Order: sequence, then C-alpha cells, then structure tokens
Amino acid sequence: MRSPGRVSELLFLYETATRRHGRLRSIAQVLGLSVQAVSLLYRDARARGWVEEVDGTYRPTLRGVEHLHSAFGNLSLDLEARRRNLAIIRQCWALAGEDLAKGDPVSLNMEGGLLLATKGRRSPSRGRVLKPARRGELVEVGELQGVVSLEPCPVEIYVLPESWSPHDPIPLPLSHALRAGTHGLLVAEGLEAYHVMQRFARTPPLRFGGAAAARDASQVGVPALVVVTRERLPSLLRRLEEPPPAPPFLLRTLGRGRSRRPKGGP
Repeated sequence: MRSPGRVSELLFLYETATRRHGRLRSIAQVLGLSVQAVSLLYRDARARGWVEEVDGTYRPTLRGVEHLHSAFGNLSLDLEARRRNLAIIRQCWALAGEDLAKGDPVSLNMEGGLLLATKGRRSPSRGRVLKPARRGELVEVGELQGVVSLEPCPVEIYVLPESWSPHDPIPLPLSHALRAGTHGLLVAEGLEAYHVMQRFARTPPLRFGGAAAARDASQVGVPALVVVTRERLPSLLRRLEEPPPAPPFLLRTLGRGRSRRPKGGP
C-alpha cells in the first residue's frame, strides 16, 4: 500500500462497487484525478478481470470484489499493527542523573543508550518527577511532553585481511580500537573474529545476533564495533541493511601492514 498507484487502483474499484458511474469523468472528479489517469486505471483493471462495463455502467466483477475485500483486509491488519506501535506514553522510568525531588521539572535525554533525567527543561522531551530519587536510581517521570531526540551512531565494521590466520599479528587500527574501550557494543562475526577480539577487548564480544544488536545500539546512540572476515561481510551487510532503514556504518578494511601482537602472545 506504499505505492500511490496501488491506492488509486483500490479507490477506483471501490468507487465502481459503491456508486453507479456511466462516465470515467465522474469517477475522476470524485477521486480528484485526471480523466487520463482514471482511463489508465480502468484499462489496467479491465485487463486484470476486475471491472467491466455493463449497460453503460462501470461495475466490478466478482474477481474485482474479492480483490477489494482481500486488499482492505490486509490494509486493516497493517493499520492496526501500526496503531499498536503508536501507544501513548504518559509516564516512564529513567535513570536519575542527579538527586531529584518530587515535582522537579526534568529534561529527558538518551545517553549511552540509557534514558537520563536531569533537572531543568533544556531538552525537547520533558516531564515532572513523580517520586524522589537519588542519583543513579530509577526515577518515575510523568506529565511527559515532546519526543526524546535520538541521534543514530555509526556502526564501525573492521574487515579482517583475506586469508588472515589466527597466528598473524593483529592489525594496529583494530587493536587500538579494542583497547580504547569506547564502544558500547562489541560484535564478533565468526570464530576468527571472536579469537581476535577476546585477546584484546576489555569486555567479551557478542557472538550471536550481532547484526540486530548493532542496529538497535545505533538507533539509541550507542557506538558498536563489529569484526568480520571478508567472507562473511556480504551476509553481515545484508542483515544490517534489511529491513530498512539501515543504520549508518563505517567500513574499515584492514591490511597486513602495521600490526602488533598481544602482550604475552607468541
């Protein structure tokens, strides 16, 4: 139903099913389309066996009515699913960024993937504290206004050199990134990637469901680092990009040049 042409097609069929039209011009006036556009809709619908001209009146065939029922049924299910995703949130829990008293006006911001409440109304998303909380505790916030601003964070993808061996030294750019510890999520795509990351990373990397986790992390502003072999790269990119919208990502292809071995390594 995302196609404007599909919508016009269904509206044309619905008009022939619910009113009597002897001229395409009258249908065009009701739908707000040109006569030429409605003529094309009619010819296409007739070719599909959905509509016919009976005694000078355009009427849907049985097949056309069945198509309308099916299309409207699917549309109803789709709209209901979208409506459920638009639940009105009247209060929420957040992490207190400082000591908060009952009634304090607060700003709500996403930091490190966590919803943070701080005093003041500097953020587009605001509310009022319902119960007092100390810094670092969960605080209940009501009287919500606005929407929390989300800035997607790029997913950094490091591609291991082709024919890389576990006995090879670690490329310097990757070892520096892992040692820096600035990424909120680490993902290992494959055994070779896991072998590299567990030698240098400060925290264990995620081994399963990494693409979905990286997408989610990106949406809430958490930087993710993914290590993948060249062989697995196409599969990883497909899982990152589907379904759209895809998160922004930085592709870093590693060479065999400057590198280092982990301390205590062979």
